[in-house]
Amino acid sequence: MKDITYIDMDDTACNFSKAYRIAIAKEPGIIYPQSQLKFFENLEPIEDFVDAYFKLKTKFNVFLLSRPSVFNPLSYTEKRLWVEKYLGFDECGKMMLACDKTLVRGKYLIDDCEQTGLLVPEWEHIVFGGREFPNWKAVLNYLM
Repeated sequence: MKDITYIDMDDTACNFSKAYRIAIAKEPGIIYPQSQLKFFENLEPIEDFVDAYFKLKTKFNVFLLSRPSVFNPLSYTEKRLWVEKYLGFDECGKMMLACDKTLVRGKYLIDDCEQTGLLVPEWEHIVFGGREFPNWKAVLNYLM
């Protein structure tokens, strides 16, 4: 059985920060740009993510693991549509939402944010965008 690897979506698979900055520039008074309709659906993929995702699938059981936005109740639907657009319909069943990522079990979590929660994580945290793993090529070099 392949080890389980989780990949965060916002700022790991798709460029949340860029879309956030653009939305603020267009509408400086908006407090939560991510509350806008289609915000999550229209995010750009992070460079090399799509290729990396399918390469990781050859070695790991890969799941997308994202925190839902409390500011956008449509975030699940929009994230699900994003997955279909960039990864294909078959990958939609590999998407999970969790407010506390420490509750899931697996070998790795690739995520740009520090994770705290109820449990001590079982997975190794690969901090995407950090010094050691600045991009998907570095992540693949480590995991493959």
